[in-house]
Amino acid sequence: MLSCFIIVSFFSEIEDVHLFIYGKTAEVAEFNSFFYIFKAITVIVNFQNCMINRIKIKTSILKRFFWFYSITVLAVLVFLFLLILHKRDYVIVEAVAFFTDILDNLLTSPILYIISLIPYLLFLLVKSIIRNYKQHKMKGLLIGVFLKIMVPVAVIFIGNKALQNYRLSEEVNYTWNTSIENNLAKINNYYTLDKKQRGIHVFNIGGNLEDIELLKTNNFEWITITPFIDQDEYNKPILRLISDENYTRRLKYYKKIKTACDTFGIKIMLKPHIWLSEMEDGKWRSDIEMETENDWNMWFKNYSQIILKYAELAQELKLEQFCIGTELETTVYKKPEQWNVLIQQIKKVYTGKLTYAANWYNEYEAVPFWDQLDYIGIQAYFPLSASGNPTLEELEKNWKKHIEDIAFVSKKFNKPILFTELGYKSIEGTSEKPWEWNSAKSIYSKISKKEQLLCYQAFFNTIWKESWFHGIHIWEWQGRGKSDGANTNFTIEGKPSLNLIAKYFKIEE
Repeated sequence: MLSCFIIVSFFSEIEDVHLFIYGKTAEVAEFNSFFYIFKAITVIVNFQNCMINRIKIKTSILKRFFWFYSITVLAVLVFLFLLILHKRDYVIVEAVAFFTDILDNLLTSPILYIISLIPYLLFLLVKSIIRNYKQHKMKGLLIGVFLKIMVPVAVIFIGNKALQNYRLSEEVNYTWNTSIENNLAKINNYYTLDKKQRGIHVFNIGGNLEDIELLKTNNFEWITITPFIDQDEYNKPILRLISDENYTRRLKYYKKIKTACDTFGIKIMLKPHIWLSEMEDGKWRSDIEMETENDWNMWFKNYSQIILKYAELAQELKLEQFCIGTELETTVYKKPEQWNVLIQQIKKVYTGKLTYAANWYNEYEAVPFWDQLDYIGIQAYFPLSASGNPTLEELEKNWKKHIEDIAFVSKKFNKPILFTELGYKSIEGTSEKPWEWNSAKSIYSKISKKEQLLCYQAFFNTIWKESWFHGIHIWEWQGRGKSDGANTNFTIEGKPSLNLIAKYFKIEE
């Protein structure tokens, strides 16, 4: 209203000047002047009232959205906790510990908030259709349902169908060979014949006999268990330590897996990975580097506590192999003496085979402590082509370029080579950058089981035959039938690569 008063005063001053200059002649226009002044005031007042009402409405909408959204986020978290509680056989202490471990990642994940937004959008949709009904009765209801539900659903369905037809359009000429499968009660133990480990990283198996038996059937003789170690930032020494309670819980979980593996004679490698929660500026675990000497000492103190706990666990369960670290390149180059100390500490508590998983790029050639371990471990994501859709000959040629360097390192340290990881996604271009994870692009990229198959074929045609090569631990296997093969993931479940690997793992008598 202050603005109205100012405008009235302004017009009054103008009117006074107008009368003073023109005298009587101004009296004729006096009525019109006040009419326009009144009209202007009315417009302004109405505008202000309208804006106030709109602000009130917007505030009300925001409040409703805030409460609805907050309750939904809370409901999702409660649902996840109940799910974890069920998976942990309703042991509250274990469920709380696990939920606490993942809570930070959950709260910083955009997926949680996107999922939580869906119920509110559905609420708005239903409200909109109800409004259509109130305004136009049954006609409005039918039009609303058709335009706001049926048309979008049809567009999404048809679009997704067309996309999936494109993604699955590749033809793979491969005949599945069941004769190479192992249908015995236990593994064939080919390791005693050629000293090569036949392994794979497994997830979500939890002692599931069906998964482990399927791996045995496909001539796998090792599995790799990968616990993740949480570290927030690459340049801060804060790692999530293993409490006694957490140790007991993991021991119980891994014991189930060990018991199931013993049923078939399958061996286990325990291979911890650091997982950076905040990967700013593309930083990865290979970039971990502290800024002060005190921070370096604290980082190694924390890392040693965790690794020694896992070494104790591996010893207690009689796991056959332990990996002391994975792709920690900068820490290895900057602080080799601290790694030497840690290795000696590990050997005091663990008596099995030891390795370290060095990056394929610019690390495995110069790790200073290979002489203290049993195997030279390599994360073998070597690029094998310059572009997508390569031929088998091109892939083999590029493998042969790497053979000379790998053989030199094996000879230099007098140690056998173990590929602690090797994997390919079933997507066009996987041979160009095998290390890349799936991204948003994968949603609309063509699935290529053929390129994945050719990459493994090239590996077996070249590296596998070498005498200094002592095995492979493939990435990866997602348990409990999580893959039907129609995806771009690393997993080989449900894909021709599984049968091909089984074929080359088998030793013909």
